[in-house]
Amino acid sequence: MKLSVNIDALEKERFARHVLHNQCDFYYHEDKRSIFGKCKFSHAKHVFIWGRRPPDIEAFKLASRSADTIVILQHAKNPRRDQVPLSYYKQNFKKLVYWLSSIGRLKLSRWYLAHKAHQPKVLLFYFTEAYKTEWQQHFTEQHNVEYILCNAPDVSSFGAKTDAKVCATPVPCFYVDEPLTKTLGISEQQEITLLVELQQLIGDTIYVKLHPRSNIDKFNHLNLFKVVDCIYQNASTVAGYRSGLLDYRFKNHTWLTLQKDLSWQKKLKKHTPHSQKDYATQVKEYLLKHDL
Repeated sequence: MKLSVNIDALEKERFARHVLHNQCDFYYHEDKRSIFGKCKFSHAKHVFIWGRRPPDIEAFKLASRSADTIVILQHAKNPRRDQVPLSYYKQNFKKLVYWLSSIGRLKLSRWYLAHKAHQPKVLLFYFTEAYKTEWQQHFTEQHNVEYILCNAPDVSSFGAKTDAKVCATPVPCFYVDEPLTKTLGISEQQEITLLVELQQLIGDTIYVKLHPRSNIDKFNHLNLFKVVDCIYQNASTVAGYRSGLLDYRFKNHTWLTLQKDLSWQKKLKKHTPHSQKDYATQVKEYLLKHDL
């Protein structure tokens, strides 16, 4: 049996479906049915873990006692922050309660699950060195780890609930949306203030594709923002914080990126080469070749 460990069903649709095609069982850190239901790890031969968040680390420790193979995948380009403001915990209180509950459940299951006679094989598919480094500290007792460097993902599909449409119409600005209240722990009013500042900097229509976790109403009273369901590839300026979609093959001239001090910084575009095979394709080819 295959088991995919995800935050929730939305993360499954955004990432896991591109590799596993939903042909497995799922454990969700933010789902009561997973946390309080029957332990799925004891029967899973192949466990897929989609990040290095605190409950993911506990899932890895539990899977190390029962699985034949543990496949660790990368979905985010940017490493997790070690320090966050206190407001982050307030904005993410419900999520943190779920995470702590999942960690407790996984720890409890590990105490009751006997060790395997042999260690599982661990496969780490990564596209940034930082992600590889983050996980290496958890492999001190693992002697059968394979590191597999892959190309960056196709962010027009990997991370989206459905494959994004691409529009070639030139536009003044395309904003790569991010739920900043959750990501940065700021208030809704602070996020609106940042978006108003972006309007003032652009002074023209800003096309925006909503992030799957964003409040769908937050642009209602921002007159220069136009919510769309596609990526505008030929925007003169592309703006955003740290979303993976910023790595899309935009043909823009300038970037406007939100800094940690909540200021907008303007940069000129640099050309980056495009790889033929993306992350999900390379992972799928490896898993198929090795019958995983």
